[in-house]
Amino acid sequence: MSKLKIHPMGGLGEIGSNMTVLETGNELIIIDYGILFPNDEHFDINYLIVDTTKLSESNKKKTLFITHGHEDHIGAVMHLVREIPEMEIYAPKLASVLIQEKFKVRNISRKILVYNEDFVLKIDGYELHPIHVTHSIPHTFGLVFHSPEKSILFISDFKFDLNPMFEKPFNYQKIQYLFAKSKSNLAMLDSTNILSEGKTLSETDLTLALSSLLDIKKRTFITLFSSNLHRIRNILELAKKKNLKVTTIGRSLGKYLEAAKESQLFSLEDYPYIEFDSIQNYSDPKILYLVTGSQGEFLGAAKRIINGDQKNIKLSANDRFIFSSKPIPGNTKNIYQLYNKLSDIGVELVTYKTHQVHASGHPCQEDLKSLVSLIKPDFYIPIHGETYFLRKHIEFINSSFPQIKTYFVTNFESIEFDNKGINLVDSEEYAPLLIHGNDLIIEREKISERRKISTQGVVFVSMHFKTKNVQVTAQGLPTLIDDQVLKFKDLIEYTLNELKNRDHDYICEQVRIKTRRFFYSTLGYKPVAIVHMV
Repeated sequence: MSKLKIHPMGGLGEIGSNMTVLETGNELIIIDYGILFPNDEHFDINYLIVDTTKLSESNKKKTLFITHGHEDHIGAVMHLVREIPEMEIYAPKLASVLIQEKFKVRNISRKILVYNEDFVLKIDGYELHPIHVTHSIPHTFGLVFHSPEKSILFISDFKFDLNPMFEKPFNYQKIQYLFAKSKSNLAMLDSTNILSEGKTLSETDLTLALSSLLDIKKRTFITLFSSNLHRIRNILELAKKKNLKVTTIGRSLGKYLEAAKESQLFSLEDYPYIEFDSIQNYSDPKILYLVTGSQGEFLGAAKRIINGDQKNIKLSANDRFIFSSKPIPGNTKNIYQLYNKLSDIGVELVTYKTHQVHASGHPCQEDLKSLVSLIKPDFYIPIHGETYFLRKHIEFINSSFPQIKTYFVTNFESIEFDNKGINLVDSEEYAPLLIHGNDLIIEREKISERRKISTQGVVFVSMHFKTKNVQVTAQGLPTLIDDQVLKFKDLIEYTLNELKNRDHDYICEQVRIKTRRFFYSTLGYKPVAIVHMV
């Protein structure tokens, strides 16, 4: 049997952009292809994705295997389909519906093969077995890549929930069975909550708190992740029991609820749902509002409502706002701004710190300890987490299970797994691609240009070579420079006369330099100068 290689290309050393490649002698199995949301330094691009140039150049057969429907695992699939059109795509039902919606918007016609836990994919002497796991979105799977010699357990996102509400428990028994049939076994598991002691709450554990909150006769708004369909269904069930009507505000909620119906998870038709525009009395406390924007997103419904920009909704001290979520690192400032505004109005604020209204989709330390104790791997590699999380995960496993051999791996370190064990090999690293607008790649130097314009402003100078006429436009600069435009135009006209015998490129460069110097004397910094000569 051929040596097995594992190539992490995204998701190790970062939260997002998940992509791992399993390589056999003849085939490449691509596990997920997600997006990484940008930070401030990328100046409002859409997202980042892994550069798959090396994959597309390979002559080996390629298969894409999707584990679940979160954007950091499926958000870039349309890019991969365009680059590698011949590959087969396998996905769980809900993820396949969400991906097909992305394809539809982009006029892509591709078949997605839907798998369930009974599915087995034979690959070059190995078998790929899906493993049902619990998570914050339905239809989530890990996988065991299996042979009699070695098996790899790969679960990037999961919670070890043995008492879920609307799905089967985490199927650790299948992992035990497959591991028992291999001579050596490697586990690659989620690091997201490794800093948290104890156990992750089950969605079942939230029912009591949510139920009691809905008993209080206040108009109630609940914001949560739109993909958390188990929690949405739990809230719908509670509303049905309490004779409340439910409406939604926010496009992404509509998208996921439609996907839930198409995936035969549940349908709003079975619950007391009312369209927002059909409501007669928006102050009625018997109406429960589910809204997007739990992370304080600029376009989220929660921010719109709290800022007073949502039609027909005006918050008061008679309302309650429940954040059924936990801030993602980096979003805390935006969320606390919303908390403060709600407090200014006098709205009752409910968060995961005051009530048991949120359960993570990832394992805490005791969950990992329970799972690892049950499956007993020989080797262990933490995945799905920032570098610090991966290091702490290694420390945790080493202290809890000293008999297990651990490896610290980040993106673009290849893992060779053969009969002798595991060997780590550095691979060629590719910078992620920056995607903006209509799925377009934007070059990094253009981001640098954006940064300069956004921090320094820009001056446009247009000149007529023969008439010496000069037009000046400034953007992003203090208005006090308006008083200096005539003086500046005189300087440029004088410069044009002095340089009349020089070529156009030389004249434009000299004008650019003089423009930056002129405005520096007033501003204390040099704006970007863009010069045109006609």
